[in-house]
Amino acid sequence: MQTLKISILIPSFNSIKYIKECLESVIHQTLKDIEIICIDANSSDGTLDILESYAKKDSRIKILLSHKASLGYQLNLGIANANARYISIVESDDYADLSMCEKLWNLALLYDCDMIKSDIIGFKSNKITYLPMITHKKFFSVYNQVLNPSVDIIKHTWTMNQSGIYKLDFIKNNKIKANETRGASYQDFGFWFLMMSMAKSIYFHKEALYYYRQDNQSSSVKDKNKVYCVNDECKYVEDFLIKNSKNDLIQVFYYKKFKLYIWNLNRID
Repeated sequence: MQTLKISILIPSFNSIKYIKECLESVIHQTLKDIEIICIDANSSDGTLDILESYAKKDSRIKILLSHKASLGYQLNLGIANANARYISIVESDDYADLSMCEKLWNLALLYDCDMIKSDIIGFKSNKITYLPMITHKKFFSVYNQVLNPSVDIIKHTWTMNQSGIYKLDFIKNNKIKANETRGASYQDFGFWFLMMSMAKSIYFHKEALYYYRQDNQSSSVKDKNKVYCVNDECKYVEDFLIKNSKNDLIQVFYYKKFKLYIWNLNRID
């Protein structure tokens, strides 16, 4: 019988500056029936030593070593080894509200959705910003109800995976995998779009339960060498949509692709 409620996946690579804060927020979740899967891509800065130290003190922590320096591969490896009903993703330079898992799990018990999302707090230096998952005020009315991910929902939702929980069987049954391109190369966009394209039910919770760091200079968002990574990611999504006969989503995919390209242009300018 499945007793674990949520498998928290933490992909890491040379995150020594932030990994302790991340782990502390996860091991002290008010929901205790969780497992913590840390997938490290052979860090050389002491991150792995910290993970091992925490694992010795908390039996819920499992460490997986990734032989491939790919965020997508790390996520897929974590999913393949997850044992709970839902998974959640916490980036190693971010941290979660201590009640995140419990609040999202309680919503899962009520509504049994494929995806349950919360809002986000963005932070840098001494500045914090509330970031709603729904990006257009016109659609704020969709919060706190069960939805089918329609074209409008996909169009006006932030493409971020970290602030939610996702049913493990839903991911596996639909053969949803992250793109295994090298490094951290915006694989979160592809994984998000694949899930949104296959989900039958989603719930947006109007409360920020995840803290997203916006001033990490080693983040992929800050890397101007990754100019063409978004091209690879969009090709990966389009191939998946065609393979799964999701022709009704091609137009909204092109819309999100255009927005992503504009963001990328501004990022490298």
